[in-house]
Parts: sequence; C-alpha cells; structure tokens
Amino acid sequence: MNRKLTGLMALFVAAGLLAGCNEAETGRPLTYEKGVYKGKQDEALSSEARDQLRQRMSIQAGGGI
Repeated sequence: MNRKLTGLMALFVAAGLLAGCNEAETGRPLTYEKGVYKGKQDEALSSEARDQLRQRMSIQAGGGI
C-alpha cells in the first residue's frame, strides 16, 4: 500500500513538472527591468487608421472636436 502511494505521488509530481514545460511558456522573458518594455515594437498606424480613431474620439467626446 505504501509503495503504491509513493508511486502515485511521484507520478503526480512528474506530471506537474511536465505541465510547467508548456511550449507556449518557453521563450518568454524571465528577467524584467522596471520601466523598460522588452517586447516587439508596435507597428506605426496608417493615416487612415488615425483618421478613424480621430472620428471615434470626436463621437465619444460629444462631437466637439
């Protein structure tokens, strides 16, 4: 009985460790600097996208802009 329980506990620990090796979690930064963004740079907005945002902002502001 004790050997079965030990084996079962070892199996759960191994499963937990393997679950921590999720492929989506690898390759992400593990060190952080306060105030420094280390992700990829955003793409610049096109002039059309900026115009659309200005129109939405004007609507949300009450049309006064």
